[in-house]
Amino acid sequence: MRAFHENRTYGSAFPFTAFVSPNIDFLAHWHNDLEIIYVLEGSIRMGINSETRVLQAGDLAVCSSGDIHYYDSKDNKSKLIFVIFNPSLIGFPAGWPLNMRLTSPFRENRPSTPEDEVIDSRLSAIMQELLQEHVQKLPHHEQLMIGLLHELCALILRNMPLDIVNPHKDKRRITNMKIMQEVLEYLDVNYMHPITLADAARHANMSLFYFSRFFKSISGMSYIAYLNSIRVNQAERLLLNTDKSILDIALECGFSNIRTFNRVFKQVKLRTPSELR
Repeated sequence: MRAFHENRTYGSAFPFTAFVSPNIDFLAHWHNDLEIIYVLEGSIRMGINSETRVLQAGDLAVCSSGDIHYYDSKDNKSKLIFVIFNPSLIGFPAGWPLNMRLTSPFRENRPSTPEDEVIDSRLSAIMQELLQEHVQKLPHHEQLMIGLLHELCALILRNMPLDIVNPHKDKRRITNMKIMQEVLEYLDVNYMHPITLADAARHANMSLFYFSRFFKSISGMSYIAYLNSIRVNQAERLLLNTDKSILDIALECGFSNIRTFNRVFKQVKLRTPSELR
């Protein structure tokens, strides 16, 4: 799975998936598909664009089309429902929401009125109904699921604050998100080469200082930590799925020597490369 731009594939012609995942960690990435997350248990740190929250049981997060988002389960345990689908299912093939954006992509389950309590309860129920329909696949489940998706997205738009997208007013924000998408793609394609922070800043056409702060605010980690995570994730795949030597894998994934590779791998995965073999 690519770190920067996930082109989702589905097991059928119906572009939808739902599943429960415990303790997920995932680097900053983006896609056109909608990704809606409901916290069943525990807590998890999540970032969407430049906003970060520690979500608790009952909270909801909405990744709109193109949003850069990540999951960080360090020091937390959680169980989440994921609902991911192509916005064409609700009539928005180019992306959702159209000409609007959520002021905040997070809805905390802290009802202040009886109406809030009813809405939170319904959002939770829809997420679980979608998961159940996806798993059971009873007759006409796809038609029923489309109806639930329409209801879910309508409730989100009705009950979460919205801003009208103004191309002139939002030009800087839109430009910055586009730059970040391009930087993540650049790193994913070139991680095996020596890419310094200065190289990435030049690619983004930003000063070193501004880029360093900007990158961390969006990805949730420093530039070098993100790059090392890409390299280690690729190395882990090679260790598990090939017979290549650990040294060859280290060099192929952008590490200059085996000592650095072992140290960084253990920092990220909490075990050494040789423990996978």
